Amino acid sequence: MQVFAILLKVVFAMKIHQNFVALVIALLFALLVGASYFIWGTPDIWLRMGFAAALYLLSADVLAGVAIGRGEKRLSNPNRWLYAYYLALFFGTFMLLFTWRGLEAMPGQLPGVILGALIYGGMLALLFEGKDYRYAHHFQTDRPWRFGRSIHYAWPFISLGGVYGLVYGGFTGTPGMEKLFFYLILLGFFLPRYARVRKGNPLWDNFPRFVGLALLLSIILLAQFAP
Repeated sequence: MQVFAILLKVVFAMKIHQNFVALVIALLFALLVGASYFIWGTPDIWLRMGFAAALYLLSADVLAGVAIGRGEKRLSNPNRWLYAYYLALFFGTFMLLFTWRGLEAMPGQLPGVILGALIYGGMLALLFEGKDYRYAHHFQTDRPWRFGRSIHYAWPFISLGGVYGLVYGGFTGTPGMEKLFFYLILLGFFLPRYARVRKGNPLWDNFPRFVGLALLLSIILLAQFAP
């Protein structure tokens, strides 16, 4: 982890554009998942590395949005619960990718991952003060609730229900590892709270999310049509 932190410091010190920073961090997440192969010899390593990179690229703006709007540290503050949920979802998805043993082993793997995610999300949501988010200036914070307050609060339930229905409800045929992570990442991190500040080309302004989406779609297409 020290090497990871040092690399991040070097990248930020070089004043590289934030889009390239995001791509570098996504690559590091992919390599971290790739390291699990040498620890456990786990299956589907290339697919999981791709999903790990897509997870970071698609979750970054969502996590930033809930961090900006987390507000005061109170149990009655719904924004804190939303913040805790997305932290837990990110951590749980990443740990599921990192410790993946195959679909047949998931029932035994999932309780530990869920418990770890709940502890991670809950602890961080309770520990962080309601200070200004460091990179809030990259987002249009004067336009909160990009898709409406009710949708954002309801989305955790909608997305998890959608993942279960699409993967295990028989809508898309036999469940598979690629379908599980595809829908979990796509639906789970579909709604950023704030839009990015527009500085010209919309594609460049949202480049990391576009790359993450393209990567996610490429993985599922390759998994579906590769022999």
